[in-house]
Amino acid sequence: MNALPIKVAPLFDAELWVQKNLRGGQSLKKETLQAVAGFTLLWSLFERIVCGNQAKVKTFERITQNLASSSKLEKLVNESISFYQSRYVAGQVMKPLFDRLKFRSNDRREHVEAVLKGEITEFGGKMLALLIIAYRIRCNLFHGLKSVDIWDSQAENISEASRILSLMIEAQNGYVVEQSQAT
Repeated sequence: MNALPIKVAPLFDAELWVQKNLRGGQSLKKETLQAVAGFTLLWSLFERIVCGNQAKVKTFERITQNLASSSKLEKLVNESISFYQSRYVAGQVMKPLFDRLKFRSNDRREHVEAVLKGEITEFGGKMLALLIIAYRIRCNLFHGLKSVDIWDSQAENISEASRILSLMIEAQNGYVVEQSQAT
């Protein structure tokens, strides 16, 4: 008896759906959609691997408290700090754009400000500030505070947050595949 071939549906194209169905979606740049998709993927991995499915500021405080540093990691963290300093700080004053992160009462806004102003310089403190920034970007993106209409202007910001998440996965030795085996 011959088996009938299994009909496989084509993969859903979320990018095309966004472009066709969301206000502002048709004008989004491909790089922006890639940044959002990449961030979403990395957040999922970060939350599972690094946070044990408990991504919140208290968890970030715990995991950054005794975080081992390396010269490579410090260099990359400092580059991310510089990115966010240029985005959110003018001299020693926070730019209005910083308010758009929409910090909640337990999000340690003062800590993030102190790091970006250069008042806190130790590695764990900087990493905590970066994770909180990534977390605020995640909350704003996932809970609809960042409208599709402004995603293009947020692409670099979202991409930098993805870099932070990847650094934490690496710092926690959270590779699913040993790095020496990766191609």
